[in-house]
Amino acid sequence: MPELPEAEVCRDQLTRWSGGRTVDDVLVPDPAVIRSKMSSRPSDALPGGEAIVAQFAGQPSGPVVRHGKRLGWTFGPHAILIHLGMTGHWVKRPSGPMTQKSARLGFRFDDVTVWLMDRRRMGCVVAMKAEELDGVMRHRHGPDALDHPLTGPQLAVALRSRKPIKVVMMEQNRVAGIGNIHAAEACFRARIHPATPADDLTAEQWDRLATGILDQMKYTLDFVDPDAETLYVTSGAKNPFSVYKRTGQACARCTSTIVSDDLNGRTTYWCPGCQPRTTATT
Repeated sequence: MPELPEAEVCRDQLTRWSGGRTVDDVLVPDPAVIRSKMSSRPSDALPGGEAIVAQFAGQPSGPVVRHGKRLGWTFGPHAILIHLGMTGHWVKRPSGPMTQKSARLGFRFDDVTVWLMDRRRMGCVVAMKAEELDGVMRHRHGPDALDHPLTGPQLAVALRSRKPIKVVMMEQNRVAGIGNIHAAEACFRARIHPATPADDLTAEQWDRLATGILDQMKYTLDFVDPDAETLYVTSGAKNPFSVYKRTGQACARCTSTIVSDDLNGRTTYWCPGCQPRTTATT
């Protein structure tokens, strides 16, 4: 699913596109996008959900907020929690008929309509009261990896586990926002093999990893065009990453051949030269 940087780009785009304007109409080509809970299954559609979001018409577009990979958007006393799923993203189009089948939900602001597009229908929105949004967004989530970065010692406590470090980094209840791509990239920056048990990391490695996570988030946000609709190599954009999807290529740092393997069900990439399978510092 989209990770913290993609969600942050979406937050910025929605903020700029809506600009505090009043919602003129709510368009729901796919009522199943409105779900009773955070779910990737259209079968969890909320009965009467279309009528609930119709109440947003006539309300001012309020702040768009983010915690980890989650997004929230307020409309007067109402709000939605946004789950982008695997292929969900927002686009801005001139108001008028929408012909793209992947359009799931739209908010019309006079001459502009902002659409949630989702080819695989795994994304959704959950309607709630605006006063509930912050608590729901943070429920069972750790500190935000960008807005509240942890120091090395704090990260060592938060990620204490015998699991591979790359696996435990992706557990949102520990640190919010890190997914498959950025966990691998942060490990590369820190020169840590992704399969190293978290409890085996040294104090120096924890410090490097804390720096690597934050630097990776900032790097990606600096790289991405803030108006782009295609953000990552996963959707056809240029690959800005050091190891992700670079199997068989030479490492830009040491020229070793980048490799990949399955780790806890996710394809994981690393450089054997920069990230030897050892707990020793390099």
